[in-house]
Amino acid sequence: MRPALLYRRHVASSLRRAYTARTEPPPPRQTRRPEPVNSTSPVAKSSSANKSPAAPPSSLAPWIFGALAAGLGFYSLQLYLAASKPYHNTRIADLAAQKDVAERYDYTATNFDSEVGLSELLMGVNGLRKKLARKCHGDVLEVSCGTGRNLGYYDIEGKDAKVESLGFIDISPQMVEVCQQKWAALFGNKMAQQKLKPGLKLRFMTGSALGDMPMAPSGKKYATIIQTMGLCSTASPAELVENMARHLDTSNPDSRILLLEHGRSYLPWLNRVLDNSAERHAELHGCWFNREIGELVEKAALQSGLEVVSERRHHLGTTWVFELKPTEDAVKKAQAGLPPVATPQTNEREQEGWLSKLGWK
Repeated sequence: MRPALLYRRHVASSLRRAYTARTEPPPPRQTRRPEPVNSTSPVAKSSSANKSPAAPPSSLAPWIFGALAAGLGFYSLQLYLAASKPYHNTRIADLAAQKDVAERYDYTATNFDSEVGLSELLMGVNGLRKKLARKCHGDVLEVSCGTGRNLGYYDIEGKDAKVESLGFIDISPQMVEVCQQKWAALFGNKMAQQKLKPGLKLRFMTGSALGDMPMAPSGKKYATIIQTMGLCSTASPAELVENMARHLDTSNPDSRILLLEHGRSYLPWLNRVLDNSAERHAELHGCWFNREIGELVEKAALQSGLEVVSERRHHLGTTWVFELKPTEDAVKKAQAGLPPVATPQTNEREQEGWLSKLGWK
């Protein structure tokens, strides 16, 4: 067959197939109907639901309580051993047998706050400091101020603040320097200074509280003298209280001497612990914490024309809080310009009973 004829047949066949594809309708689409769901047949759960619940994290509570119990047990054991030891020095509670350790503070001033901060916080001593400092009024002198652990508690903000002037004195220059730095940190910025009472006078002084101390900025004696944890650090605690009384304005019946101290307990076994560790504690921290503070303060008050307004004891009797004021006789003599004369206290204090063991009188 000739090639031309074959070509014409091929073209005719191609045109016929194209025409047929355009005119014929497309075949129907095959769709699959969903099968009905049988409510009785189990439904497969999702993969997330098939996961087993996560195991709860192991609790740390048993370990924490166990560690606390172990620590308490160890502390109790050490306390028992200390209370069972015989006295190394039977005269260690006698003032005459206790050496002067005041110079120790020259070396501990920088780290003093970090050494006592946690223990005072846990024992609530900061709260006692605050209550005592808030009672201060008028011209205030803090004796044995140390690093200024009472700085943030005085009523010195606002025009109605009770404190007119605030003075700090300590025998250790290093302690006074830290006290000044702390004041600058608390009240050195402009905003804090604007909150202070207008005209508030502030002084930092280095000197012994057993000798002559500067008068108040007004030229008069002080309306309030406060000391916290100072009678344990001086070789002459009773004389120190008497000297504070000489610088107190005894012509004002509202004048006060406020003391926060630590000393002997009312529990014999605890006093044994204090006595056995007193010498080592004094060498490290510059403080004799086994002194009979109540007896010392009462003796000094009698010699100075003061009376004990209140006395509170805390921490099994080892922390003492005193408030002293001039007796009526001392006020009258001071107002008349007569020299103070030691007189017995006019008001008899209640005898100590079982309430005194809880710190109440």
